[in-house]
Amino acid sequence: MFADRADTLNPVEQLPTTVDKLVLIAKYPDIPPALLFDYWVKPELLTQWWPQEVETDPRMGGAYHLAWPKMDWSLRGHYNSFEPGRQLGFTWQWDHEPHTPTRDVLVYFEPAGDGARLVVTHSTYNDSEQDQQERQGHLEGWAHFLGRLQEVIDDSPHKANQEGK
Repeated sequence: MFADRADTLNPVEQLPTTVDKLVLIAKYPDIPPALLFDYWVKPELLTQWWPQEVETDPRMGGAYHLAWPKMDWSLRGHYNSFEPGRQLGFTWQWDHEPHTPTRDVLVYFEPAGDGARLVVTHSTYNDSEQDQQERQGHLEGWAHFLGRLQEVIDDSPHKANQEGK
């Protein structure tokens, strides 16, 4: 189990899988799946927890571009599954790693009590040392950024609105 914060409000759990994929689960209390989905596709919400710069065309087949200019990193891909509040799938390719295979990410947004549960699947990896190192890097990255997403949600105005009900 991973957590970015000592209070472990958002434990990120890795599920056991084969070496070809990575599956993580994170719980987000007090936010409905539809709003959580927005944090993955709306630039003004995405930049609060993940990249510094974002361009998206949020629709099936649309493209996205996430950028970290200080590190000279750009992540690009296309949405290959787009069901607001339910499922988001996209390809994953770094500009600075053009020889690395394009990966796939699939995110499920599920109701969980008064909040939502995310299931993130990142694939496909082979059993080579290089791919398994990349898989481990993705695991660490997702654990960090899914924790950041919880911090942003905890500080968001919608959270205050939910608590004021």
